[in-house]
Amino acid sequence: MKVLESASRTFSGQSRWSIPLMLSLLLSINTPLGLHAADESEFWYCPPHMASLKRQMESQTQNDNFETVVSLATKAIAASPKTASFYAKRAEAYLILNKPDLAMADLTTAAKLQPKIGWPLIARGRIYDSQGKDALALADYNRGIALGCFPGYKDQARVLERNGQLEKAAVSLTKLMPTIGLLERIPYLFQRAKIYEKLGKIELAKADKKLASELLDKSGGQNADRYNR
Repeated sequence: MKVLESASRTFSGQSRWSIPLMLSLLLSINTPLGLHAADESEFWYCPPHMASLKRQMESQTQNDNFETVVSLATKAIAASPKTASFYAKRAEAYLILNKPDLAMADLTTAAKLQPKIGWPLIARGRIYDSQGKDALALADYNRGIALGCFPGYKDQARVLERNGQLEKAAVSLTKLMPTIGLLERIPYLFQRAKIYEKLGKIELAKADKKLASELLDKSGGQNADRYNR
């Protein structure tokens, strides 16, 4: 389910996650947010004696049997309560089943078990975001980013822009740019250009639009109709 990043590219600064569709996109066992290889290995560690149960969860996930995933993850947690990946996997299933409060509880536990990894905080922040709890969402985004989960910058920028903190939103997008690939920057360059226009920084807005358009042309113009150049 490699859908999170592609979905996040469609968000404007004024939009919110819709429920339950966007909640189902918050987590992906195959695409942990912004983790470096070592961190990813640590976060998704599974005790060897639990490998069979993990395979069952993955199989049921692929078959969209998320109630079964919850049951299997609960069994795994009972046997290995300090393994963060089991809480994350159950949180994913809870989100897809539109049970955000249960997902949030599991993400909170995962964050406590792996306090040096920001991914669970970013995911929890997105739940707060979907509920209109912007202050709590920003707090989680800030903490997640501080722990090295840099995709959180796009979420931080979205909430800041929505709340009229345009200068800070532009800074967040500027910090995001070096952490993603050139073509991935296209929507965020357009977003930052719109923010600059609102701030009266017309030359900066023009520069961002020019660069975004050039990158879009290099990409073959795919999805060009999504952008107002």
